[in-house]
Amino acid sequence: MEQGLSSIGTVKRKRRLLPLALAAALALLPFLTVRAEAMPAGVAQLAEVLGGIHHLRALCGTNEGQLWRNKMIEMMGAVRPSERERQALIKHFNEAYYRYRNAYPNCTRTAATQSDKLMQDGQRLSEELAASGLGR
Repeated sequence: MEQGLSSIGTVKRKRRLLPLALAAALALLPFLTVRAEAMPAGVAQLAEVLGGIHHLRALCGTNEGQLWRNKMIEMMGAVRPSERERQALIKHFNEAYYRYRNAYPNCTRTAATQSDKLMQDGQRLSEELAASGLGR
């Protein structure tokens, strides 16, 4: 089966599947109950990934609206951080968003590649957090 290429040379099918896989992995997080004082580093990393994805996917025209911001909100609901940790997670998300916005003001091949990499990183982090058995 022939795979269609986007105008910037990446495989379209891969682009359609990555958001679904990441969203599915993030859907596993509500089953976790994390004590605020035991917040794993992966949660902060995932917040950064979501911030970067939020900018890059919108930049490259995926028309997902607030999907990745909403996934961040869902993640925070699942891990139930303390107020201080919640503010830190929001800071991680926002700093990554602005860092990627400054680095990638236009959708380029490099921006699209970075978006794909962040999607893969986010999926991996989500799966690791869900599989770690936090709160069981």
